[in-house]
Amino acid sequence: MAISYEFYEPESPVEFVLLQSLSDQKQRLLNQLLNALGSPAEVLTFANRMSREAFYRLDAHAVRNAGSISTARPVDVDDHRMLEKAVTGSTQLASISQAVQAMAMARYAAIDEELVDSDTGVTAKVEHALGHQASFADTDVAAACQMAPRTASSKMSNSIDACTKTPGLLAAAVEGSVPYWKVSLVASELVSASPETSRRVEQHLLDTKGFDSWGYLKVKSAARALVTQWEEEAAKKTRQKEAKEATGVWVRPSDIPGMAELCAVGPADQIARIYGAVDQLADQRAKNPTASEGSEAGESKPTLGQLRLGALHDLVTQGADVSYQVAIQVPVVREEREEQAAAAATKRATDDPEHQPEASPDDGSPPPGQSATSPRGPNTTDQPTNTPSASGASGASGPESGSTARKSDHCYTTGWARIAGIGFIRPEVLDALIEQFGCRLTRALVDADTGVTCEISTTAYEPTSRMREFVQQRDQTCRFPMCTRAAIRCDIDHVVEWPQGPTAVQNLAALCRHHHDAKTKKHWDYDTSDDGVCTWTSRTGRTYITYPDSVHDAS
Repeated sequence: MAISYEFYEPESPVEFVLLQSLSDQKQRLLNQLLNALGSPAEVLTFANRMSREAFYRLDAHAVRNAGSISTARPVDVDDHRMLEKAVTGSTQLASISQAVQAMAMARYAAIDEELVDSDTGVTAKVEHALGHQASFADTDVAAACQMAPRTASSKMSNSIDACTKTPGLLAAAVEGSVPYWKVSLVASELVSASPETSRRVEQHLLDTKGFDSWGYLKVKSAARALVTQWEEEAAKKTRQKEAKEATGVWVRPSDIPGMAELCAVGPADQIARIYGAVDQLADQRAKNPTASEGSEAGESKPTLGQLRLGALHDLVTQGADVSYQVAIQVPVVREEREEQAAAAATKRATDDPEHQPEASPDDGSPPPGQSATSPRGPNTTDQPTNTPSASGASGASGPESGSTARKSDHCYTTGWARIAGIGFIRPEVLDALIEQFGCRLTRALVDADTGVTCEISTTAYEPTSRMREFVQQRDQTCRFPMCTRAAIRCDIDHVVEWPQGPTAVQNLAALCRHHHDAKTKKHWDYDTSDDGVCTWTSRTGRTYITYPDSVHDAS
């Protein structure tokens, strides 16, 4: 445990002078260091380094358990207090860092292009007053900080509000007297408030005794009550904006394989009616169970949750024309790797007269829909001949029944299928999908080594439906860094603008409308490789790489 030092009341004038000289010397050294660190970025880099050093010192003195043998040592009050100070100090440092981030984000958003010469169209970057937000500034922050686009956009807007509507609270956060989360929370309640109302609310909260001890709900309700008292219309607009952003229905894969989650947020009366209808239908199903719900002998009764899900399914899908596209993953070996393997086999045969090269399992003709240069099917010596189909896939015995397309580090198995936006499903589910919804099966050729979909061009501007499906299957989401918008809801963008760039899958990528606009308006540039690897370059020269979806990532 590190030794802690504390200054006590000096007992003599000599001791006082000595302690004062030590303190002054440390302060002078700190001031010299701060003067040497010119820019805010350099100061933050130094603080980052000091934080790492603090962690390593705490880690070096940590008491660890080795196996089942527990080791411990006694500690005194000073040791305990030192750790307490480390906790509170790091908490305060994190809060101050958030305040610094808010100011940096607000100023970054204020930098925009401004026309310098109307005759030549020359523009220059200009920093506007706080409150201005340049188009696509949030995309820069999202990529640089590895944030989801929606998170970056929300965080930037809140930072601008914190700097413009609550500067006093922001200054208090920098001084360490108010945690930044309170500043952010109050600023979010003042989005639609006038400058005068914002100033009154902020000053009222700063003058209120005990504000430093308030929790989340009390800060939020107090700020909202003050806005309502002084500017009711602004509070109403804030509530409407908050409700609009929260309303929706979302789906995401579950942590349990083969399952998914459905979430709905909306007005309480709508949610109550939906839930009431589901609960009533579930009660009817419980009284009159069907064979599929466990009424057969030996089968356990369904849970209330299962009954409600079945009721919701019937209630939503009844009378609706629902169709799914299910992609069967078929591993392949690229031709160039096969040619390399064949060349190696020929060399071995030349070196060893007794060795006879193996006959090619392929007749040389590409599968339907492929050119002679497209990836060919897997070697039949390593892959079963019965490729999954509408009936064959559903009859498979699961992931264990497949085999690798070639001897590689990845043991990819056939049979499982993927629904866009949902994830992988078990083979036995395919029959039910085909019977109930008439889902359409498509084949997706997957590189056996990388797991990336690999496979057409046209002279027209618009990609064909098959090319569009291929790009959606390959990318799965928008190809901008950190964006998770499903590819089926994205634009298909020409990386190199048509007609300079061809309408070919190697020159196409899925981009959501926001990031498509950012690329079209030259705020971002990117290029792609034949394997679908995208390299993005920001307006400040930073580069980011995104990779196409790989089935190995989900295995």
